[in-house]
This record gives sequence, C-alpha cells and structure tokens, in this order.
Amino acid sequence: MAEQRRIPPTNDLMFKKLMASEENKDILRGLITDVLGIIPEDLTIISPYSIELCKALLGAEDVNKLRYTLRDIAASFKTGDFVSELQIRKTQHFHERLLYYPLKRFCENYGAEGRVTVGADGKPNLYSSLRPVFALNILEQSHYDEDDDALRVFELYDPIRHKRFGKDLLKIGCFELNKANIETTNKKHWRDFFMSKEIDDEAPDYIKKANEVIDFVNLGEEERKVAEALEKAGATLQDELDYSYFTGKAEGKAEGKAEGKAEGETVGMLNVIKMLKQGKSIDEIMKDKGISLAEV
Repeated sequence: MAEQRRIPPTNDLMFKKLMASEENKDILRGLITDVLGIIPEDLTIISPYSIELCKALLGAEDVNKLRYTLRDIAASFKTGDFVSELQIRKTQHFHERLLYYPLKRFCENYGAEGRVTVGADGKPNLYSSLRPVFALNILEQSHYDEDDDALRVFELYDPIRHKRFGKDLLKIGCFELNKANIETTNKKHWRDFFMSKEIDDEAPDYIKKANEVIDFVNLGEEERKVAEALEKAGATLQDELDYSYFTGKAEGKAEGKAEGKAEGETVGMLNVIKMLKQGKSIDEIMKDKGISLAEV
C-alpha cells in the first residue's frame, strides 16, 4: 500500500475525502455538473468528511460501519438535494436500493424548517418544503447489459403518452465505469479518473485536483492508516465473496445434478405408467425406452 503513488478513488476513504470535504467542493460541483448537467449553486455538504470519525470507528474495530459511513455523499444546493453512492459490486435488490436513498432524502425534507411556505389562507403547506433530489450511483460493474452506454439517467415519465411528470422532482443517474459509450469529453475524464487511468492534460482543473488529492504522499498519517485498513477489509471481503461464489457454484452444480437425476427418474417412471395404461406390453416398453425388465 505504501508503495502506491495513488490510492484508487473508489477507496471509500478517498471517495468521501474527494466529494465531502469543504476544501474540495469544486470537485463535487464539477462532478454534478458534468455527469447530471446541473449547476449546483450555493452547494452545502451534509455530513462532511471527518478523519476523527474515521479513527473512532476504526478504533472500535467497526470497519464495516466505517465503510458504509464513508460511501454515501449528501449535499444540498439552491434548487435541490444531491446524494451519491459508490457501489463497486453488484448487490441483491439493487434497484430497491437505488430508489431508497433519494426517496429517503426527499421525504426528510417534508416540513423542513425555513422552507415551508404559507398559503393564501394563512396555513403552512408542509409539502412546499419538498425539493428535487438528484442521485448519482458510480458502478464498477455492469448492471444494464442491453447496451454499452456508460450513463443512464432515470426520471418520472409516462412512456405511453411520452410526457414527463409535472415537476422534475427525481433524477437517478447510474454511471457504469466499464462501459464504452460516453456522450461528453468531461464524462470520459471522470470515467478515466475513477478507473485510475492516466488523466488527460485537457481535463478540467477540478479533476486534476482530485487526482492530486488521492496521491498517497498528500495524505496525513492517520488517513494512510485508515485507507490501508479499508483496502485490507475490502480485499478480505472480496475473498469471502469469491469463496462463497465458487463454493455455492460447486454446491449448486452438485445439487442440480442430483435434482436433475431424481427428476429424470420420476419422469421416466410416469412415462412407463402411462404406457402401461395405454395397453403397451412390457416387451414394447423395454424396447421403446431401452430399459431392462427389472427397471420396468
């Protein structure tokens, strides 16, 4: 780890440091603008990056909680809210999870102080505090196999009448890093950055800055320790997943083979009974099925 020049930006600590630090708001602003096409004015980070919190969780040997704490990014700006999650592996119930975080954020704004407007009748309308939510999920594996487009942005839409929802209240982006088709140059720069590829000289300054932030020599001693612990935990988790996958695959093959054999025997028996009911002789059944008298 110490020999690496850069820590991968998909490391949980680096992702949080890059996207949730006050001094790196220009990086987050650039990501939101380039990928989702939104200019986030008056950007405020919710639950900013804190190395002290990381140290506390690591000291409590709660690496898994630390990983999930770091992985989520939340921010607020003038016209809406933003949430981002780094999902480097396929997960069960992926689409449910995709909706959960942005919808949770949307509902949390209900009746938020300072955002509720008062109607003509003098009564507060709590729904007036609800704001658009924009989500971005960065994925290292393919979740949509039907094409090679790197970015998908889902909105509320009527597919029969080809009409959008009355307001743009929800946008969910999925950025699949291993896909080739990318619409803009800046999105390509981001894809290269997250995949730890060489950054082009024409890349925006905020992406070049992000590239410097993850340089190992620019990290503090405590950050290096946390980053190394997370890398180790991630490698251990991957080993466990691989072991479970291959073990499950082997067990599944054996189980499937046994079930297939049992099912085949059952079907064969039913066919013999059917032939007997049809008046076929035992000799005819033996010849037709290629089985012995004992098997009949």
